[in-house]
Amino acid sequence: MTPGELPAVFAAGWALPKPDAFLDHFRPVIASDATFVQPMFPDAHGIAAIEDMFRRLFVLLPDVALTVVRTAVQEDAVYIESICTATLGRKPVEFAVCDRFTVTGGAIRTRRSFSDPLPVLLTGLRRPSSWPRLIRSRTS
Repeated sequence: MTPGELPAVFAAGWALPKPDAFLDHFRPVIASDATFVQPMFPDAHGIAAIEDMFRRLFVLLPDVALTVVRTAVQEDAVYIESICTATLGRKPVEFAVCDRFTVTGGAIRTRRSFSDPLPVLLTGLRRPSSWPRLIRSRTS
């Protein structure tokens, strides 16, 4: 995979059912020693930890959907700006995300996700029915 191919691979993966089809789609394009960083979750180093991070995300937001807004590629860096929508405690939540990837040797080496977790946290805190999912996403 080249850096220029990542935006299409990314969009196709997010369109799949979560978590298994999503993880199966991305596993071959993530380097075994990759590092993923995103708000609300510990940094993930290696495939197993990255998969665990996404499984926790999907516990919290099982119906999360992502729409790519724009992308940029420069050398080995890929930026993907997206809007995420989900339901938390029967209330819709929407938040913007910008992911920065490094792609070398045909694989994703790093991912740093930039987003404001406040919309998810405030929605969750206002909906006691979502508290068990919030706790499970932190301890799973």
